[in-house]
Amino acid sequence: MQSVSEFRLAVTEVLLYSAIISIAVFWCRYKWNNRHIDKLGSKMKGPPAYPIIGSALELLGTPEQVINALLGFYKNYGSEPFKVWLGPFFGVYIIKPEDVQIVLNNSKALQKDRFYEFIKNIFGEGLLTAPVDKWRKHRRLITPSFNANLLSQFFPVFNEKNKILIRNLKKELGKTQPFDLWDYIAPTTLNLICQNAMGYNLDSHSQCGSEFEKAMTKASELDSIRIYKPWLFPNIFFSLYLRLQGQSNVFKTLKKLPLKMINEKKRSFCTKETIVMNNTDEEKKNLKVFLDTLFELNETGANFSDNDILDEVVTMTIGGSETSAITLCFSLLLLAIHSDIQNKVYDEIYDVLGEGDQTITTEDTTKLVYLEQVLKETLRLFPVLPIVIRELQDDVKIISGNHLLPKGTTCYIAPLFTHRDCDSYPNPLNFNPENFSQENISKRHKYSFIAFSGGPRRCIGSKYAMLSMKVMMSTFLRNYSVHTNCKFNDIKLKLDLLLRSANGYPVFIQTRDRRPSYKLN
Repeated sequence: MQSVSEFRLAVTEVLLYSAIISIAVFWCRYKWNNRHIDKLGSKMKGPPAYPIIGSALELLGTPEQVINALLGFYKNYGSEPFKVWLGPFFGVYIIKPEDVQIVLNNSKALQKDRFYEFIKNIFGEGLLTAPVDKWRKHRRLITPSFNANLLSQFFPVFNEKNKILIRNLKKELGKTQPFDLWDYIAPTTLNLICQNAMGYNLDSHSQCGSEFEKAMTKASELDSIRIYKPWLFPNIFFSLYLRLQGQSNVFKTLKKLPLKMINEKKRSFCTKETIVMNNTDEEKKNLKVFLDTLFELNETGANFSDNDILDEVVTMTIGGSETSAITLCFSLLLLAIHSDIQNKVYDEIYDVLGEGDQTITTEDTTKLVYLEQVLKETLRLFPVLPIVIRELQDDVKIISGNHLLPKGTTCYIAPLFTHRDCDSYPNPLNFNPENFSQENISKRHKYSFIAFSGGPRRCIGSKYAMLSMKVMMSTFLRNYSVHTNCKFNDIKLKLDLLLRSANGYPVFIQTRDRRPSYKLN
């Protein structure tokens, strides 16, 4: 018996020592293979990092605490590149415009980082998350759907849906309690993209839209939590976390509306019917939407699979609704805080559109210069996508610090930080639309404003977004003035996949006196 016990002890010791030696060998090999990264990291400032989890402890907490931690990084380390470890992955924050331009335009920096794998349960492999080869093919095929001539066809829908918004807002007139702009703006932007891109009218399917919005918000929260918690990186642990949270079906729920739109369009496409608004105009009956284009491309050999189509529809639906809704809500809240700027915006709208209720045209939007400055200044202060992540496929040299970023480095391009660089924007925390006057734009680096990203993988829908937001803002402000009890410093941020207001967008509205402020004075 003693011999057996000694044998078992000997075997246990051998296994234990073997395990220790294996771990030591693995660790030494890992450190040797990454010695160039360690050498770079030793030259950079950054938050403290620990074995296995990296700097994750700095980013624990609620979505509000996460964004505050990130802003704390910027406060501590400034605009020079600084390092951060998320789990075992080394990353560098790139902030200065000249460095941002180098990275975003480098052919070896087009690959989205491994962290985008965590949001593929939402977007699949649409344009946002697709690997480079797939992205190149799809981008080339899809880009013609967003040319200027086709964008002009959306104005009848813009005007119709915004009239509905104005009618719905009437119920808030005269109330003593503020309401949240999100409750009205988000359904409208979702309806717009569904009608304009998918040929699907959500007016008669409002429950589908509401279900989609709630699922999107929850899915964003869940996926963002995963990015900052290395113990949720393995799919098996994340699936267990979803079950424990009672959210196993949230991603399935998110796909219901996109699948419904695809199936309905597929039926009409096969029978050569077109789903349109209730309109007898013959030209509008023949409008071709984004989803039509995908099916037509398949007929000519593009070979989009059913999953490819679903992924692009989900990406387009979220990208064309959620991002615009957030920016519009922030813009209106900022105008409510800054009544003098709101008056200046309204004066421009009045000069362009007059007192009547005529619908806005493409030509009108080009004249709303100051309104565009307001929207861009909103995006500067509150970029909807505050961080873009790229994985280097080869070494890339940046200007700041003359650093050579080695292959495999995660690059965090942070519009939230770049837009707050004092060298580009004096008093960067002030809301000042004059930052985007032509004179001031000409003084700055092109990549000092990257709300729509930049380089080959910049946002494909930026022109659509600006047009739709101009139409909604001008329609809203022609009919109502907007007010709030909030101060600028009361705006608290939170970060899931997108940057949002933690406390909503509380405002009051009053019926607009259809005279410009300069005539009232």
